[in-house]
Amino acid sequence: MTGEVKKIDERAEKITLKHGPAKSLGMDEGMTMVYRVKDPAMLKQFKVGDKVTFEAEEAASGYTVTKLQKSK
Repeated sequence: MTGEVKKIDERAEKITLKHGPAKSLGMDEGMTMVYRVKDPAMLKQFKVGDKVTFEAEEAASGYTVTKLQKSK
């Protein structure tokens, strides 16, 4: 999925992403959502406004970003 970083909270290990529909997560519409991150170290590579490509999965604790990289 593609999205844009809206907020980063390193202490809480969360990232807020604005993205389009995410069929794999059962989201038929685009939205802005807060995600947990699988690896908190990945947050240090990004800043608000970055365009990103990401993968996420639904876990017991909520939605978790498992892969995150800058879009070209």
